[in-house]
Amino acid sequence: MTSPDPSSDPLHGLRTVVGAPDLADDALTLDPRVGAVAVADTDLPAVPEGSALPLTIVATGGAAQLDGPLRLAARRGLRVVGVRTSLRDLSDPAGNVRRVVAAVDALREAGLATPDDLLVTVVLPDDLPEHGRDAVLDELSYAELVAGVPAPTGRGTDPASWARTVDAALDREVPVESVLAPATGTPGGGADPAGVLAAVRACLDGDAAAAAQLLGVDEAAALGAYDADTLARTRRWCRRVDVAAG
Repeated sequence: MTSPDPSSDPLHGLRTVVGAPDLADDALTLDPRVGAVAVADTDLPAVPEGSALPLTIVATGGAAQLDGPLRLAARRGLRVVGVRTSLRDLSDPAGNVRRVVAAVDALREAGLATPDDLLVTVVLPDDLPEHGRDAVLDELSYAELVAGVPAPTGRGTDPASWARTVDAALDREVPVESVLAPATGTPGGGADPAGVLAAVRACLDGDAAAAAQLLGVDEAAALGAYDADTLARTRRWCRRVDVAAG
């Protein structure tokens, strides 16, 4: 899995726009800080053929149903930069991840998903117990996939819980993506992407308490907490951050 190239801007390509009202609007590609536009697999036909939008396909029916959308995207000449699926079987979360991994391996064998150019994210539920969370992160580490951590929005995940989950992921060398709830991409708030990046940096430095505080800061404060080079190096571990279209 290759890391982003933030060039001189550590926020380059960091944002995933969710809830975009017009999937035919290529203007989003003009913003260098937009790395992806989230689109539910059921909405993929609404994206114009040959669109330049960098798409993250959000599975509404599980990873096993990504084959069809990825084939459709290939036929229509769409640019897919990520796929995202959520854990649904909370009675056996680790087994659920293994089924996701098997589905992704099948996609890779079919040439529809390659590790170097496609971000594969598995979203963790808000209410996953700690032992289940750790089992999921272990499986993601083995498979070299990305952990989707629901963003603190006042409707579930709190900043301290977010920081603990990110810290647990980084302990296992699992990169993270901060996602808006619900996992299908409906806007629900979220922190400033620069603040999220700085919070991940704090987790890497072993300071989860500072991470929880940094989630609430804006870009100026984030760049005040860490220099641009430090944040750029953090992009290896903080892959993208959801932002609501607006």
